[in-house]
Amino acid sequence: MSDTPDMEVARRFLIDNHPPGQVLLCAITGSHHYGFSSPDSDLDIKGIHQSPTEQFLGLSRPVDAYDRLDFLQGVECDLTTNEVGRSVSLLLKGNGNMLERIFSPYRVYDTHLDVFRHLARGAASQASFNHYHGYFGGMKREHLRDGQAKSMLYTYRVALTGIHFLNTKEVVAHLPTLAGEYGFAEVMELVEMKATTAERLPLSLEESERWRNNWPKLEEMLGAARDESPLPLGPANGDECQDWLIELRR
Repeated sequence: MSDTPDMEVARRFLIDNHPPGQVLLCAITGSHHYGFSSPDSDLDIKGIHQSPTEQFLGLSRPVDAYDRLDFLQGVECDLTTNEVGRSVSLLLKGNGNMLERIFSPYRVYDTHLDVFRHLARGAASQASFNHYHGYFGGMKREHLRDGQAKSMLYTYRVALTGIHFLNTKEVVAHLPTLAGEYGFAEVMELVEMKATTAERLPLSLEESERWRNNWPKLEEMLGAARDESPLPLGPANGDECQDWLIELRR
C-alpha cells in the first residue's frame, strides 16, 4: 500500500472550497504523511491563509480557522487552514501541527514555503515539548477509549516526532523512518496490518497490551529529549516574525 496521497484530488478540493482571502501554504498531513495510511484513509489537507487586511479594521475580526469536510471523487477530504496571524502565533508556541504542515513533503500549494520554513527554523525551541507531550497523553487516552490500531500508531508517531525534533531541530513525521531510527522497528507490524485493512481497525486486548508496553519508554525518551535538547527554551525570532507579519499585511 502506497502512502502517496492523491494530490490532484487535494488541489481540486482546495479550489472548490477556497479559504477566505489568499492561500499562502497548503499540504497533506495525517496518515499519508505519517506513513500508515489505509485504503480508506481520508486526505488531511492543512494550510495557512491570509485574510484581507481591511477585515481587521472594523468591529468584527476574521475567523482564525476555516474548516471543510466532504467527499470528492470518492475520497474524504478534511481541509483546515489557519489565518496567518494565528499560524505564526502557534509557531512561536512550538505547535507541532503547524510545524508538520510547513515541513510536509506533500505540498498542495507552496508560494510562501521558503519564508515559513525560515521562520519555523528560527522559532524552533523546547516549547514544542509541551505540544508533543500533551498530544502523546491525549492519544494514549484515545486508544484506551477506542482500542484502534490508528490511535496506537499515533502514540508512537507523536512521541517519536517530538523526540526527534527536540534532539535535532528536524521535523520528521514519518513513523516508519522514526521507528527504525529509535529502536521500535517492530511497530512496522502494526503499520502493515493497518495498511492492508481499514482506517478503524480494532486491536485485540492482547495486541493492545503488547504495544502499550512501550508507552513508559516513549514517555521517558521524550522527557530525556527535552532535558538534553540543544534547542533554546523559547523562540528566538519573535521580533522577526512580527515584522514579517506587519509587512505582509501592508
